[in-house]
Parts: sequence; C-alpha cells; structure tokens
Amino acid sequence: MNTNPISPRAGAVAGIIGSIAFASLWMAAAYLDCNWVLGKMTLSELGGSGRPGALLFDLGAMIAGAASLIFSAGLYRVLSTSALGRVGSATLALASVLLIGVGVFPIDTGAPHTFTSLSFFFLSAVAMAVLIVPVWRSHVLHGSGGLLTAVMLLVSLTGVATLEVPAAEALAVGCLLLWTVLIGIRVLWHHPGARS
Repeated sequence: MNTNPISPRAGAVAGIIGSIAFASLWMAAAYLDCNWVLGKMTLSELGGSGRPGALLFDLGAMIAGAASLIFSAGLYRVLSTSALGRVGSATLALASVLLIGVGVFPIDTGAPHTFTSLSFFFLSAVAMAVLIVPVWRSHVLHGSGGLLTAVMLLVSLTGVATLEVPAAEALAVGCLLLWTVLIGIRVLWHHPGARS
C-alpha cells in the first residue's frame, strides 16, 4: 500500500517552482547587495546578518528546501520500483531538509550553518550519483534523464576539483536547479498519471 500522498505531478510542479523561486530570490538578493561578487563570495554570504538581501536569500533557501522535499517525494513515486531509486529519492529528501537549515541557520551562526551547508552539498551529490541508473532505466525519465543526471553531477564535481570554493558552489547550485527543472518537466510530460 502506497502511503506517499505526493503525486508525481505535485512533486514536479513543486520542484520547478522551488527552483525558479530560489534563482529569482538569489538574483534579487545579489542585486540588493552591491558588495557581493559571483564566484568570489559564497552564496551563503548573501544571507549574513546586515546584508541588504539577507532575508530574500535565506527565505529562498527555505522555500527551495521545502519545494525540493515535495519534489523528492514525487520522484520517489516515479522511481519506487527500484531500490536505488527509493534510496536516491530519500537521500535527496534529506538534502532538502538540510537546505531548509541553510536558510534557518545563516552564515553568522557558524557551526550550525557550516554543518547544514556542507551536508546539503554532500548528500545532494550522493543522491544524484545513486539516481543515475534508476533514472536511466525509468520509462518516464528515460536514458536522457539518466544522462542529464550524470552530466550535471560530473560538471559539479569538475567545478569542485578545478575552481575556488565560491565559484564551485555557484556552479553546483546552478546544475542542481537546472536538473530539478528539467526532470520536473520530463515528469509532467511523460508520467502516465501526471495529467490525471
């Protein structure tokens, strides 16, 4: 018996809206903060106390985390026939909770922020690595979805290996946002129950 109340359609819509909301609030916070420089400062610095766009950035992280939690539940439904799919979706859900924590514990809080932020990035990478095969084999997400997952993870890891931390972080976040939107669109178009 399936006790997950989140439909694939609801999850997909939440993921798309959450990603767009975070990107918009991130840009708005950066616009308000004339001292923040993309690639030279971490995203979290936008959320520090006293920064002009702090409320927008921290709110964006919480909204994106909550939306990603719903997205993960919908993805779990899509990939529930695969053990790896269930594990990957659950790991992504845990990363989503940690993203909420990034907004709740801004950079000024020190250790709580460092823990939630690093744990979020680590678990997001683990989730994407675990999801490559089940997404590839899914009749809904197709091989193209698996390839997208692998490429986004590879680009992110390459950034971590070759770029300074602020630039690598921005690249990884951008890849995760793009992946969520494209996977969400794929679910909306191809899941048998998405349009019911």
